[in-house]
Amino acid sequence: MRVRLGAVVCGVLAVLLQAAGAQAGPPLPEPRGLIPAAAGDACTPDTPYQAHIWDRLEPYGARCTRLHFAVGPLHIKPGQMDATLQPVAVEKPAYPGYVVRFKPGLVNADGSVPDIAQVHLHHAAWLQPSSYRYPFFAAGEEKTIIDLPAGYGMHVGTTDVWMLVYMIHNQTPEPRVVFLTYDVDYVADAEAEALGIVPVKPIWLDVQHRPIAPGAPDRFAYPVFNVQRGFGHVDPALGRRVCTWPRENCARFDSFGYVTPQQGAPVSVPGADREVTPDLAGTLVAMGGHLHPGGVRDEVSLVRTNVERPIYVSDAVPWSRTNPDEAGGPRTSWDFAMAVTNAALGWKVRIRPGDVLRINATYESDNASWYEDMGIVVGWVAPLDPHGDPGVDVFNDRVALDPGVPVTALIPAGSTSASCVPHLAGESRRLCLRGEVTHGHLAEASNFGGCTAGGCGALPAKPGPLVGDLVAAGFNYGAADILAVGAAGIPRLRVNQPMHFWNTDAAVDIWHTFTLCSETAGIGCTGKTGIAYPLADGARPTGDDPMDFDSTELGFGMSFSSARGQIPGVGFPADTLQQATSYTFTPSRTGTFQFFCRVHPAMRGVFEVVP
Repeated sequence: MRVRLGAVVCGVLAVLLQAAGAQAGPPLPEPRGLIPAAAGDACTPDTPYQAHIWDRLEPYGARCTRLHFAVGPLHIKPGQMDATLQPVAVEKPAYPGYVVRFKPGLVNADGSVPDIAQVHLHHAAWLQPSSYRYPFFAAGEEKTIIDLPAGYGMHVGTTDVWMLVYMIHNQTPEPRVVFLTYDVDYVADAEAEALGIVPVKPIWLDVQHRPIAPGAPDRFAYPVFNVQRGFGHVDPALGRRVCTWPRENCARFDSFGYVTPQQGAPVSVPGADREVTPDLAGTLVAMGGHLHPGGVRDEVSLVRTNVERPIYVSDAVPWSRTNPDEAGGPRTSWDFAMAVTNAALGWKVRIRPGDVLRINATYESDNASWYEDMGIVVGWVAPLDPHGDPGVDVFNDRVALDPGVPVTALIPAGSTSASCVPHLAGESRRLCLRGEVTHGHLAEASNFGGCTAGGCGALPAKPGPLVGDLVAAGFNYGAADILAVGAAGIPRLRVNQPMHFWNTDAAVDIWHTFTLCSETAGIGCTGKTGIAYPLADGARPTGDDPMDFDSTELGFGMSFSSARGQIPGVGFPADTLQQATSYTFTPSRTGTFQFFCRVHPAMRGVFEVVP
């Protein structure tokens, strides 16, 4: 019976493997994750940056198998912006071993990659709760790849379960079917022992993992904040204004419309802190960050006995619009890659129980306002580290903390040149605080939108009726919709008189915003929709513009979602549900103002404020 059952299993595996190799289209279940003996894809680099990393990582050759997993089909409703209600169980390797590489993705039902301007991965986090208290990997549409350095891996047991939380954003009024994919490079236990791989544990750093100050709301379930134009300081390296949160007050209100600490109410906050517990003490051997459009960098420092030392900066590297193989583009879209670091770059840091890991996230605030931002870093700590030079103790060792990029990194043209020579041993140790990207420009991040060379479409001169209410319904702005004002005229509002924005689509669980867009000639809000257009860049660049309005996402939700109307409690006031479908705004100056929906940016509207 045992022989017969084994033959059946092998036969089923053979059929699945043949289908997996032959079919082009939606992802299939991964049969190679069932037993280590099943032949799998080779663990090979798939970008020039990965190839450069491979040269240093001493890849494991035939002892490593690349497994392809997928979650789906996921039926994404029109305009969807909500997140999973709770973690869902997903596929994982069924035999014990070590994850040494993780690559996320999103594909359509036919296997193609969707245009980010239509549907994209807002965020996703994978968990193994039986072993680790924090998510072990997270990604957004920047799709960072994590390679653990040679000799280290995250252990997965036979009985462990993987869970996933995600938010997929459909910016169109049509339903979509997608699959969330993740490729895992995996080394079975027996092979890992022969290779000397030791376990690492994930440690999660998030600017909103707990209230940042007394009186601050608890936003851990949807950890976002706002950065509005004009806030912050001028960055001497960039020569432009940025805002670093939570160290600085970066907006007049938070992502749900309330005035809270460092979101309209300035307080003294050095950063978001996480204490190192005894089970997470050891040597940090890898780190990588996550930001949203507008992001500049994540900054991580180590604090011991009230002394703070920087240990890592995860830069967002935007790609050029004219030459996508080069860096140097604007920070106005998902067309960027995050820099990561690890022991292969000469970066290792020892941490003790009681130490504090502190994170801040920096966004540009010169050109636009950025709403619902994130700042996350995942680190990997080895409790025991037998490989190479030991990590540095930035408090007790004589070590230079160099803000440069290590000379061992592959640097894209147009980016910061490599200048730091790392040394983890000897009398003159040097820790390079920056890293390298894991991929270049992604083809799905190519539809930027905007106006043609001849400029943006002109608005009609015809005045419309005086109104006190503007309504979003059926993915348009009614009388104020940019496609309607040519016939009826631009609706007019009285200056210093309250007016009301309404979202009647909230009844069918579709959320909209009313967000100020550009007042700049030649930019406007009438161009083609894309991943970088329109922008919330209509405010005066001083940080004190009361006309920089944003309704937040009008709709009903729960604490893990972005909707303004939340179940009371868990950081939300008792009247939150009454504010779910409407937003009151008092225009303070005359003029013509265009607005758009951040959730569905093809929606555009306009009104005129008159005396």
